[in-house]
Amino acid sequence: MRKWFLYIALCLFSLSQLSAQEVNASLSKKDIRIGEQTTIELVVEFSAAEKAIMMPALKDTISKFIEVIEVSPIDTAFDEEDITKKIFTQSITITSWDSGYHAIPPFEIKVGKDTLKTEALLLSVGGVQLNPQADIKDIKNIMEVPFSLWDWILKHKLWIGLSILLIVAAIIAIYFYKKFKNKPTEEKQVFVPKEAADVVALKKLESLKQAKLWQNGKVKDFYVELSFIVREYISNRYQFHALEHTTDEIMGLANRNTNFPEELKKKLHQTLLLADMAKFARQEPLADENETALKNAFYFVKETAVKEEDKEGNNQDTKEEKKQ
Repeated sequence: MRKWFLYIALCLFSLSQLSAQEVNASLSKKDIRIGEQTTIELVVEFSAAEKAIMMPALKDTISKFIEVIEVSPIDTAFDEEDITKKIFTQSITITSWDSGYHAIPPFEIKVGKDTLKTEALLLSVGGVQLNPQADIKDIKNIMEVPFSLWDWILKHKLWIGLSILLIVAAIIAIYFYKKFKNKPTEEKQVFVPKEAADVVALKKLESLKQAKLWQNGKVKDFYVELSFIVREYISNRYQFHALEHTTDEIMGLANRNTNFPEELKKKLHQTLLLADMAKFARQEPLADENETALKNAFYFVKETAVKEEDKEGNNQDTKEEKKQ
């Protein structure tokens, strides 16, 4: 008894599985005229658990008389009433150029291990209806298609593109031409020879002398200016930054220079010491010391100035270097 029960249950399960797999093919229009189109709709219902589904592989024709125009992608959906069912839908657009009745053979669709077939379809293709009683009509005139601006642009796009490039190039050329034409020419700089260090120093010493600072009680200002003139002269004459060095460092340079006579070193040292004393030690030198300091500065500049023969020699050396 139990065996019969199991057998019946197995049969019922198999029937339910078979009923869950259905295929159907239908025509949107069964009657067409030559050259008209109609659509075959394939619908496959199967269990959602089934994964191996193979739709028919269609070629350009279904039969000798039926031509395939277009095959749509497969549309996949679940059954609205039973989500355990899946539905595949595919549309096939066909036409025929021969009148008569043409059979559409069944489509084979594989679902899992089973092969399901649709029912065969019949397509009726009618010819063009002619009225034998109608008058013979003349050939119609050639229909002229309107020629739009866009059509003209497409026809002449090469020449239009070249024309645009030439116009852009001309605009750029005109722009740069005007830009460089109106650009002011740089004026040639006139070379003004730099005054010699001794000339500059002597002019400043003379101005300091005429200012009469120490005679008017401005002793410190006098020595600040005097010290600056002497140190600036040493910087320009010997390429030594005397403005940034102390008196001892400047005298160290003078002692290393064999061209400096002792008397010249003595006068320079005396002038710088008096200036340091007035600026930093706040000791006011005597009137005759002020006069001596100014005379020593004049003397130092005149004695160390570059002589004319030395200048000519330097200029000659410079010319020879340029020639080389």
